[in-house]
Amino acid sequence: MPHDEPASDATRCARAPEPPRSISEPLAPPIQLASVYRIAGLDEVDALFEGRAEGFFYARDGHPNAAQLADKLAKLEGAEAGLICASGMGAIAASVLTLTEQGGRVLVSEGLYGKTTTLIARELARFGVSHTLFDPSRPETLRRALAEAPDARLVVAETISNPLLRVCDLEGVAAAARDAGVPLMIDHTFAPLLCKPIALGTTLVAHSLTKLIGGHGDVTLGAVVGPRDLIARIHAVASTFGQTGNPFDCWLTIRGAVTLPLRVERTSRTALELARRLETHPKVERTMYPGLVSHPDHALAKRLFSGGFGAMIAFDVGGREQADRLIRGLRAIPFAPSLGDAQTTVSHPCSTSHRGQDPAVLERLGVTPGLIRLSVGLEDVEDLWNDFAQALEFA
Repeated sequence: MPHDEPASDATRCARAPEPPRSISEPLAPPIQLASVYRIAGLDEVDALFEGRAEGFFYARDGHPNAAQLADKLAKLEGAEAGLICASGMGAIAASVLTLTEQGGRVLVSEGLYGKTTTLIARELARFGVSHTLFDPSRPETLRRALAEAPDARLVVAETISNPLLRVCDLEGVAAAARDAGVPLMIDHTFAPLLCKPIALGTTLVAHSLTKLIGGHGDVTLGAVVGPRDLIARIHAVASTFGQTGNPFDCWLTIRGAVTLPLRVERTSRTALELARRLETHPKVERTMYPGLVSHPDHALAKRLFSGGFGAMIAFDVGGREQADRLIRGLRAIPFAPSLGDAQTTVSHPCSTSHRGQDPAVLERLGVTPGLIRLSVGLEDVEDLWNDFAQALEFA
């Protein structure tokens, strides 16, 4: 209902204008930046809080752009519902905080992303939550760990590990978790569209939308999708801890996701060719890419994935000095400690994503000072290879 027309210019300036009337709707989703929403009265507030009505009241608890993005991602993953958080770590942290408690235990895959490892092994340990490691490519190790852990509350793994690109046996790990009655959360950041973890038995799927789904290096956002009742519980925790995402980044991610299938196809094809060339280069000691026959999980990756093996490559040039010389020698490919951008970037896990981790553990896992993580973008493969070839000679 229109407001009464004010007499004062001060009042006219202070009040929001009425929405324009239209029988049409915008084809592209609009940005809705409001932090708070106007509600008719107390009965409507009750209905919103109790779930009897749909709508929004405060952006930390939900807003249209987050709802649209969450719905899109849930449908992509075959889930009932989704939640958008301020980062990938925000989505993982909200999920772990929801499902763990003092005296509980988290089963963690070896080689997990450094910040996730820190969250579970260091930060949650302060609150009485313990953890046990298992090998995600060998589900029997998870079964043994679960049999010895009656206090298990959650299993956490990655489809493709960061940075060594080991592949999780999703079917086997999901079956072990299901048989033990413990929920399984998979970080699917490195493998969007390559497979569907929920169809293989996973309870929750998390993404750092900052990476491949956003795809343009201009958002910081995360998501978790899964059963509707569990997502509602995680949503309550995320709102309480202030972990939810903002409208503008949600809008940018909806926009970026439009081209995700094309980018996955292109970057997977380019990454496979670059990995083959890196593997045979005399200055490269080892190359890790699930599409290579030499990769320890190649057969598993072929069984699980369709449409390619992803945009990520890891390769080792022998030591920190060689890695630094390679990074400095690249003429057009930037050293940028993230991934999933439309342009190709390189990172150095020991000094960025896995900085501060136990050196002995990193060495045992193979995260060495000479390891380079390569995120393949949309450039021509020959242009990329020419830059790497000259930089490898410099290294």
